[in-house]
Amino acid sequence: MSALDQSMGSPVGSEKTLYSRTSGYLEVRGKVTEVAKSLIPNVTIYSIDCGDIKIKFDVQSKLVRLNSGDEVVVTISKNMPNYERGVDFVAWGYVISLKQGESLFKMVISLWGYIVIVEATKQEFLYGFNFMDKVYFKISSKPNTSAGT
Repeated sequence: MSALDQSMGSPVGSEKTLYSRTSGYLEVRGKVTEVAKSLIPNVTIYSIDCGDIKIKFDVQSKLVRLNSGDEVVVTISKNMPNYERGVDFVAWGYVISLKQGESLFKMVISLWGYIVIVEATKQEFLYGFNFMDKVYFKISSKPNTSAGT
């Protein structure tokens, strides 16, 4: 039984996307599609394609070192996710925007100045998240065994 099963009830999703409809939890597997230097010195911008969800974020270059093509697991949660110290990147911040377009749902998270943009084709992926929620953002380059179980 995964930590999600124990703390928030049964997860909903597929092998690539795991989310809770009420608890503010999203875990997706994806591939880094772009690594770009920001105009801000020592800041890197990453783009991750997770199928129905696209994630773009910027971060201090020495904190996260990913390459285009790397497979990653991204977790966004209201609760501190399990992580491996020195291996996974975990930061916390606040949901500063939730927007709905014609066919796209967008959540913007501020990690104390660094920005995470989550774009989803299905609104239910972002259920449980609200404006000004404190959330944790985790990047793991090693697969998490809770997804798809």
